[in-house]
Amino acid sequence: MGWFNRKQKSEKVPSPKPQREKADSTLKRQLQSQSSVMSFGFGGTTSNNINSIIRMTLETARNKSRDLTLNNPIARKYNTLTADGVTGADGITIRPNVQLEFGDSNAINNLLDKLFYQWAEDAENFSIDGKLSIDLFQQIVEKTRARDGECFIRFHNMEGLKIEIIDAARLPTNKFGQVKNGYVSNSIEFDQYGKPVAYYIARYNPVLQAIDFSNFERVPADEICHYFIAEYGGYQERGLPDLLSGTQVLKELQEYINASIVGKKIASSTMAFIQNSATEYNALDESTETQIYHEYLEPGMIAELQPGQTISTVNPQAGVDRIDVFVDQLMSQIAMSLGVTKMVLLGDTSSASFSAAKLSDRWQQTAYKTRSNALISKVLKKIYSTWLRNEMINNTKLENLSFTDFNSLKEARYIPVVPVSIDQTKDAEVQQMYLEMGVKSKSMVIHEMGQDPNIVFEEIRKEQQGTSNGFEDETNKGDESPGDSN
Repeated sequence: MGWFNRKQKSEKVPSPKPQREKADSTLKRQLQSQSSVMSFGFGGTTSNNINSIIRMTLETARNKSRDLTLNNPIARKYNTLTADGVTGADGITIRPNVQLEFGDSNAINNLLDKLFYQWAEDAENFSIDGKLSIDLFQQIVEKTRARDGECFIRFHNMEGLKIEIIDAARLPTNKFGQVKNGYVSNSIEFDQYGKPVAYYIARYNPVLQAIDFSNFERVPADEICHYFIAEYGGYQERGLPDLLSGTQVLKELQEYINASIVGKKIASSTMAFIQNSATEYNALDESTETQIYHEYLEPGMIAELQPGQTISTVNPQAGVDRIDVFVDQLMSQIAMSLGVTKMVLLGDTSSASFSAAKLSDRWQQTAYKTRSNALISKVLKKIYSTWLRNEMINNTKLENLSFTDFNSLKEARYIPVVPVSIDQTKDAEVQQMYLEMGVKSKSMVIHEMGQDPNIVFEEIRKEQQGTSNGFEDETNKGDESPGDSN
């Protein structure tokens, strides 16, 4: 049995090979998690009610839209573009249009026009912070609506009417509940019929630059103008940012452009590998990790290699193929999501004919007019009627006006911005044709140009009499010779 006690040969246990982690596919993760709202950081909603969706998504969507407006050139261009198209440089013009059965309506119109613009064009009188006149105010309001989806305007009666723009973030969407004879939803109190009664505005601490969501001020609805464009009828309580539907496409375009830039940098670089002769190493340990060196060679440098070493270079040839086609497709989707034409969004007419450019301009002006009408209906009409009511109470120059005629006194013409015509001769011919057909008056044409017909007609009358601008026409006098005096 000696063989049993013989020392047995130990078996060599193979060392475990290192397990290589399986790389997670970023593209696979994005495809699996992709949804219609993934770019805003939420995974969808379980309700089909728009107000419930707004309550869960508005704050995230607004923050993302503000970030894009600051950092994304396309979003910033759109925000400026929509304000320029809707309000223009001078803003929408308001001209009183009082038509009373008794009394001098023209005199009343001239007086109201003078008093209104004395107040509206003075920033100290118009805005509570003394920074905005009515033209700048309109631009800020439209930019805020496009970026945040809504704009809150508050009226203060302090030494006259003063206007304040409220940050939409001060009205959180998580304030809701039941109140007497109504309910609170998205920081807005409604009556039983869905009419706004009051707004709950969180107080702002200017020292800490923070909003105190534990301290709210209840402001009556008649002091607030809530401006937004509803997409779901009259029951929609808050507005959604214009960039909402195009955020994912903007994200994809930015990622593609960044990847293209990296590819171009790699394509313009050269990589080198040092190869060692295999005869120098008789035994290779499989567990030994490959050494990686990062060296940068200066131009014209001469270096000596070790014996058995050679250099192999790699010149990347892969560039960016057909980037213009891909970007063009994404820009078309972005333009559609924003409700503008791609030509207007890019400001590029290099590949467009005159007819295509004119048709694109017509479509865009129609879109701007729709938004201008919303601004007039929801903001400017309320501002003008509130100002007029305040003036009739406090201004002695209007003491002869009666509140029984208030509905007639608050009538006014709201003249949108006049777009720059691509073909001014054609447009003038169209206006002349309307005048000859008798379907349009000269006053209507002058109003569309943003002018006051009464002032224009008076200037024309003075020119015809040779007394325009307070001096007489000297042309005929200069032509007379001394012999003609007899």
